[in-house]
Amino acid sequence: MGVTNKAKLVLKEKGKPFFTFGLLQPLSQAGGVEFPLTPTIQMSHSANYGTYDVAGSIYQQNYYMNTPNPPMSVTALFPANTEEEARYAAAAIHFFRTCTKSDFGSQAGATAGTPPPILKFSAYGSVHATNVPVVIRNFTYTLPEDTDYVEFDLDGEKHSVPTLSLLSVELVPQLPPKAVKDNFNIRTFASGIGLRGGNSGGFI
Repeated sequence: MGVTNKAKLVLKEKGKPFFTFGLLQPLSQAGGVEFPLTPTIQMSHSANYGTYDVAGSIYQQNYYMNTPNPPMSVTALFPANTEEEARYAAAAIHFFRTCTKSDFGSQAGATAGTPPPILKFSAYGSVHATNVPVVIRNFTYTLPEDTDYVEFDLDGEKHSVPTLSLLSVELVPQLPPKAVKDNFNIRTFASGIGLRGGNSGGFI
């Protein structure tokens, strides 16, 4: 059975802070990347505890400190058996690396210093992740030596990508503190009610 709600990573606000044109044109409809093949997604949830040190004790008591942002690792293959697929793979690579950069430099004007964009990550419904605001902490891709490359033309220049590209993206949620304070409720979260309706809180 096919998956209808594919994993995707898109700009939180379509067209901001940059438009998906030129090299990014294949991503314009989604406003980001929809993974063409089912990726491997690793999610990690943890809680930080400190301990009370009691002299002579063989067991220490734990006290809760906080729950850190749950990191997500997405490893995906991007095929390039046609020129169209090659353009999409190249666009995805360029999108991910663009999203690790701030709006910097003298040409930025009033937006200078704006950090890398916040994205929205979704994968297979709210039981996993739906509209979770995230930032990219790391992006890695491999250009292997033992594969064929597919060439495509962009504005008169030739570019190539492997017939199968391996991309890895490390994500971490970026939720506004006020939204967490005002909207999170452990009871509605536990029941799943808080994740319904598009998961407007972005909780995970």
